[in-house]
Amino acid sequence: MAKKKKIKKTNEERILDENGIEYEEKNFNWVERGMDALKDAESQGIDPDSLLKTIVLQANNDAKDYLVVCLPVQAEINLKLVAHELGKKQVHLADNKKLVKITGYVHGANTPIGISAYKGFPIYFDEQIQKLDEISVSAGKLGRSVRLKREDLVKLVKGSYIKVER
Repeated sequence: MAKKKKIKKTNEERILDENGIEYEEKNFNWVERGMDALKDAESQGIDPDSLLKTIVLQANNDAKDYLVVCLPVQAEINLKLVAHELGKKQVHLADNKKLVKITGYVHGANTPIGISAYKGFPIYFDEQIQKLDEISVSAGKLGRSVRLKREDLVKLVKGSYIKVER
């Protein structure tokens, strides 16, 4: 009988383990599969609004002023509103070509868990997710996510809630 291949944990999963946070590993490849990934989630009984994307922003054109916003994958971020909420003159998307240098992750694998632990950037969550008990965020690898209690993640990354869309 063939042995089942054990999947190697990501650094982000190890961080959750070290902090005693329960999570479930999931695979939702939003970057490659788009709406089909949401259908996959729904077929597993998971609210698609609980799947979060992690957006890296740069404030005031300052090379050292980065921040992270997490919001449902289907939601649209309002950069002017985020800047207003944070008292910044302006915010814009971080340069995709420099994401690995900025965060250590490729586009689609950015995660508040690792960015908080390794980079210390402030982490913000769309205030609309406060109604959810569980959420899913990237596990630091394309297509791989962790599903955990919202309050556990927010506490771990010292996150705050803000309005990110009108």
